[in-house]
Amino acid sequence: MQTETPIADVSLGDLYLHLAAVEAPTLNIPVRFADEASKAFSAYRDTYSFGASEMKAGCGNIYNSKRQIIGRISYNGRIWDAENRPVEPNS
Repeated sequence: MQTETPIADVSLGDLYLHLAAVEAPTLNIPVRFADEASKAFSAYRDTYSFGASEMKAGCGNIYNSKRQIIGRISYNGRIWDAENRPVEPNS
């Protein structure tokens, strides 16, 4: 019987999460795990209380060291890969 690896155990390597929204600071946060990126995005969204329409271009994108998008976090904190497929199942 094969079991799925918990999302917290999926290492992304040395990456960063881009955060930018209207009336909020623009940040690039180092992340190593998909769930860490989701938590960072959700904390940013909740701290600055912005709506999805206030997100600036690239907000929620996860980049590798070559500045290539390898995934993204959507407004609701959901994790997506570079091909726009969900990384973790809906709960």
